[in-house]
Amino acid sequence: MDTHRMNITIPKDLAERLKRVPNKSAFIAEALREKLASDEGGTLLASAYREASCENARVAGDWDALSGEGIP
Repeated sequence: MDTHRMNITIPKDLAERLKRVPNKSAFIAEALREKLASDEGGTLLASAYREASCENARVAGDWDALSGEGIP
């Protein structure tokens, strides 16, 4: 696997907890993969929700136009 060295700054409490992790690079890489996958999934879900919401509003508008027909 290709790697890239980075220097990052993290809060002191996380740094203290990370001291106990044997392979810090692998741990951080896996945590980033999980977080990014979760965020991407959330973005996809939000996009699908917006699309469904627009479709629901369109259908509701179609029914609203018809709901008064035939009623005196």
